[in-house]
Amino acid sequence: MALEAHGLTDIGLARKLNEDNILVDTRLGIFIVADGLGGHAAGEVASKIVIDEIARQVGLSTEPGYRWPCELDTNLSKNGNRLKAAIQMSDKAITRDIAGHPERDSMGSTVVACLIEGKQVAMAHVGDSRAYILGPDGIRQVTKDHSWVADQVANGNLTAEEAKKHPFRNVITQALGNSSDLEVDVLEFELANQETILLCSDGLTGMVSDDQILAIFSKASNLHGAVNSLVSKAIENGGEDNVSVVLVKHGLP
Repeated sequence: MALEAHGLTDIGLARKLNEDNILVDTRLGIFIVADGLGGHAAGEVASKIVIDEIARQVGLSTEPGYRWPCELDTNLSKNGNRLKAAIQMSDKAITRDIAGHPERDSMGSTVVACLIEGKQVAMAHVGDSRAYILGPDGIRQVTKDHSWVADQVANGNLTAEEAKKHPFRNVITQALGNSSDLEVDVLEFELANQETILLCSDGLTGMVSDDQILAIFSKASNLHGAVNSLVSKAIENGGEDNVSVVLVKHGLP
């Protein structure tokens, strides 16, 4: 079954650099949003390393005689392991780059990615870049932010509304390249024909509410228009960060 996808990244209104990077590859079935961290310490380099290394590893894993670079997770499918291993290797690639460029020692990146084969989706993330499902039942977030406020909400110390305005809302607890105890969250599910996956950086979710995202998506006539309208809305609402959006669904076979 063919995939239809579109993505866009924009610098926004407040930043001097775009530290986000995206990948939309319908041939390999891999879709990624990476949000670089570090500012002057080359966050844009980190997110580009993540995109390039994940794509490289996913491509290599289709070749005969491929040897898994990381320990297999018996709870995951082959594609779940392909994606998890690719993200783990991107973490190592950032670490290697930092070793050769000490001035980049504080750079890192979040990532949210999905690998799709047929109707089966393997999805993984590190940090606070998110994935949603948009469909007949509305909008639902399918990733859990690796952030301080998300932990506080889960523990009952903050409400979801308080978390949105908390001064520590941008503090993440996991990132590629600067976490000694990396945890890659992986989930697997089947994508229904009427469902669309949204991958995005916090430049979207920090500026546009879930209800607004759904309304904009529902009004758009195609994925290209939906992506452009979502990015435009984030900028219209303040554009305080780089904003990246990827939408993917099954197209006609």
